[in-house]
Amino acid sequence: MVSGKENSTTLPLLVGLDIGFGDVKVVFIHSSHLGEMNSFKFPTAVAYARKGVIELDEEAEEYEFEGRRYLVGESTLSSADIFSTRDISFLITYAPLLVYKAFEIIRAKQNENFSEKHVCLGIPLSYFHEKRFELERRVRSFAVNGEFLSFDTAEVRPQSQGILFDFALDEMGNPIVERQGLNLLILDIGFNTVDVLVVVEGRSSGKRSVMFERGGVSKMCEELSQYLQKEYRLNLSEQAVKEILTKQVFKLYGVKKDLSAAIRKMKEHYTDWLVQEVRSRFEDFLKQADKLIIAGGGAYYVRDDFYERYPREFIFIPPEPEYSNARGFLKFLRGVMR
Repeated sequence: MVSGKENSTTLPLLVGLDIGFGDVKVVFIHSSHLGEMNSFKFPTAVAYARKGVIELDEEAEEYEFEGRRYLVGESTLSSADIFSTRDISFLITYAPLLVYKAFEIIRAKQNENFSEKHVCLGIPLSYFHEKRFELERRVRSFAVNGEFLSFDTAEVRPQSQGILFDFALDEMGNPIVERQGLNLLILDIGFNTVDVLVVVEGRSSGKRSVMFERGGVSKMCEELSQYLQKEYRLNLSEQAVKEILTKQVFKLYGVKKDLSAAIRKMKEHYTDWLVQEVRSRFEDFLKQADKLIIAGGGAYYVRDDFYERYPREFIFIPPEPEYSNARGFLKFLRGVMR
């Protein structure tokens, strides 16, 4: 439960949150000036909670939200009724529930009371102007399990802009001098989308930036799903297929199956497609750019192939690239709250 144990310490809580279509990535600190960044993630997975959905799992916690009861995160992965997470309406509708889950985990880790709570989260690039204020309103204050949760700050930024903040700001939110005023192309490879952010002399160019709808890691999941159906007659949820893609193994009748060779080919197919899309639209800009930044969870799948196609020193991949947006949002909060 979010209420947790009482503690005499009260500290500001700052949270950078990236609600992706595959995973919710969270980076937080419990003071605006002290403390190290902490990070964790959980699947962007929601299902209705009802008897028989999760068998033999009496510890699966249910969440009451807007008149319905749900399962959230890991406990939904074995559910046949897991929701599709591909649509922006899913993110808008269930963002408060996912934010609550994140805050619940933070409270369990910190066991603190917080005098203030500030959150910065992202929304896919092409939905920013249309859906920004609706998402901000949804997460600023809401109730789950009969408990009211509100934030002193609820800032919504374009998702790929978090990667720019992560690159250009230090951990305290101060500008890194040598990384200001650069021309950059940022590839934010998420689960459902690839956001391509063009940065000219340090400033984001919304007009030149694009989003590849259904161009993220889900393209590999679709190919893997078809492979599993053809080879093993398995029909799994998208989240379950994503787990297999990550681990490259699964069990069939108790026997472990190694899919690394098949997944390697899928990765090559995907990278070839992505490189072609980037080159066809942005090659002239890339020739004059200072850096190509590749981040998001998809960076792990494509980085070696991009290193083969471009000079290694031209490419920047942040540490733990799946957390780059959330980390950048946290740096942004620290900077504006100094």
